[in-house]
Amino acid sequence: MRMRRGPLVRTKRSPRRRGRAITTDALMKLLARSADGVFAVDEEQRIIFWSKVMEELLGLPKSQVLGKNCYDVILGSDYEGHPFCRRDCPAIKSAKRGRSVPNYDIACRRDGRELWLNVSIVPVPRSAPSGAMAIHLIRDVSQRRRSERLAQAAIESVSQFMAETSGPEPEAKPYPAPGPSLTAREIEVLRLLADGLDTDSLARKLGLSQATIRNHIQRLLAKLGVHSRLEAVIYGARHGLI
Repeated sequence: MRMRRGPLVRTKRSPRRRGRAITTDALMKLLARSADGVFAVDEEQRIIFWSKVMEELLGLPKSQVLGKNCYDVILGSDYEGHPFCRRDCPAIKSAKRGRSVPNYDIACRRDGRELWLNVSIVPVPRSAPSGAMAIHLIRDVSQRRRSERLAQAAIESVSQFMAETSGPEPEAKPYPAPGPSLTAREIEVLRLLADGLDTDSLARKLGLSQATIRNHIQRLLAKLGVHSRLEAVIYGARHGLI
């Protein structure tokens, strides 16, 4: 007896995953669309991407900067004029570990003028095929910095006038330079944090318990007025503590 065949039922195949790691060319094209200045560095801090906005911002064509170390090109300094951009700076150390980095301001000199830049760093996973290790997003904040200086100068003038008219009391100085009173042990802990040591490594290095190390770090953060170990390291680098 001939069996009657039922309707042919086609089973749905699960769709293939088309997601794949972004290629170097695709990443660079994406970065080139940013309104911010963008440059990327590899593991050795060599510049491997330099956007058109960066060329306009610093007046340096990519032909002059590709392959060079970022710290030799940017030459950034902190609010007190101390060099900030250098090999294995605290921001780069954190990016190498895939950690987030708070944005910060640096000063650069170009054609005899001072240019203030706000920097954000986006760490790139080591597994990414782009070869990039850290992407820097750059914004010109020179106008903001000039406004801050004008405001500070106005406050200093008012303070001086008030001091002269109210007697021989010492002049009140607004925005005093930060000078936290750190102990020798706290400075030692701060320098070891800058080297990338975690709590366990610090305890072994200094021969102390982890609880004692955490207490030192909490006191250090409180004195510096920061909220994280990374912020403490960046503060220390900016103010010559490490």
